[in-house]
Amino acid sequence: MAITAVSTVALVQEKFPQAVLESVTFRDEHTLILSPLYLTTICTYLQKNLRYNFLSTVTAVDWLERVPRFDVVYQLLSLPNQCVLCLKVRVGDPGEENPSVPSVCSIWPGANWYEREVYDLFGIKFAGHPDLRRILMPPEWTTHPLRKDYPLSGFDLPEPHWGGQVPYTSDPGVGNQTLRTWDGRELNESRSSVNTNQEPGTLKKE
Repeated sequence: MAITAVSTVALVQEKFPQAVLESVTFRDEHTLILSPLYLTTICTYLQKNLRYNFLSTVTAVDWLERVPRFDVVYQLLSLPNQCVLCLKVRVGDPGEENPSVPSVCSIWPGANWYEREVYDLFGIKFAGHPDLRRILMPPEWTTHPLRKDYPLSGFDLPEPHWGGQVPYTSDPGVGNQTLRTWDGRELNESRSSVNTNQEPGTLKKE
């Protein structure tokens, strides 16, 4: 039997009926929505038995008002069979700060940096990842910028952090949201005035 996205969906549903929560077809893209408990089992089967040998990307979507809150999305490609498949798992119970899904790095090593990016920007952890740490934001950053409850323009913090986007260790409520317009933002970037508490050696611009 030729392996296509359609036949893949049918095979997975037949072999792992307890794992598939839903299947969706939209504009010729076929998606399997899986229970997180069976994610690595399904991925191993797809990689070894159906030759989905390339993981195109791993990303996430924040559905702020939905429970579970997040979708973790995997785009797979079978080069030998020239077909694509999308997998999704839903995670994030109310009050759960850092939901977790199993890492697929042992199946597709290329997942390493994708999973780090999702962790960095959405706060979703990947159990079993060999080196789960931030990849875009500074290591000491305490929040996740692609969550929908993150202020669009960050926080305006006291000097010397005149750029607005800096790591902080206190509750986000202590800062004011940075105000930005289409042609700039209302911050003292010209250094026309000097705060007495600014970093030593930072000179006022003339």
